[in-house]
Amino acid sequence: MYIDTHLHLCNRWLDDVRRPKAIADIDKNKIITWAQSWDIPSYMKALEYSKESKYIFPAFGVLPWEAFDYKDRFDEIIKLCSEALMLGEIGWDNQNAKDKRSIPLQRPMLEVFLEAAEKYNLIMNLHFRGGLERDGFELLKSYDSKKAIIHSYSGPPEMIKEINEQGFYVSYGSSRYDKLTPSQTKFFRERITEVHEDLLIIEIDVLERGSSFRPPSVVFPKILKTIAKFRKTTSEEIEEMNQRNVLRLIGDDPKLQEMRNLIV
Repeated sequence: MYIDTHLHLCNRWLDDVRRPKAIADIDKNKIITWAQSWDIPSYMKALEYSKESKYIFPAFGVLPWEAFDYKDRFDEIIKLCSEALMLGEIGWDNQNAKDKRSIPLQRPMLEVFLEAAEKYNLIMNLHFRGGLERDGFELLKSYDSKKAIIHSYSGPPEMIKEINEQGFYVSYGSSRYDKLTPSQTKFFRERITEVHEDLLIIEIDVLERGSSFRPPSVVFPKILKTIAKFRKTTSEEIEEMNQRNVLRLIGDDPKLQEMRNLIV
């Protein structure tokens, strides 16, 4: 069974033709999919998509560059966190903040999510970019939660040893992993091979747009093959590792019992 720990089904380029195809593909091929959101409207859509397949599990998050629009809505965020199965995508990223007014608000908003994750024992999908990998990691360490996933970690590979020591998970994968340039291959190999085998999990992130669109059941095996090549093993062993790690991450969380039942 494939388990995709990070997929955005709400992307605008997944139109009224491609999105239903993706959801039908997930359902037909029994791909457990963690549907990430990036603001409240996308979370409401993820909740709706989860009604179309028992294999889709919505996560609530607000991406950091949306922080300014949510500066007066932290109470609303807290309430939705208390009801959510999981949190994501959340994080800290000044580099991709088109609205620079979000920058001073990103850390306070992230702390709202971190406090909720600690209080409700929630899995988190975390995005740290733009030189903030260290800052995000240090902030994360200050909270009492080991259910953290650092999504597609992009900082220096030597920092992964510290991430491993903290017991934080790291997710990797992309719909374009079979189309990597030599420099991209080197970048990802250097990082993916450093993640401890008990902490690496697999994701798709986003499906390709337009005529390049391929459904999850086509994309996921290619990701497994690429990661297996990096780690000098087989696709089957990578997917077995992914299942083991996801089950450990889920633990005995009653909110995720339905997901556990689908895996075991």
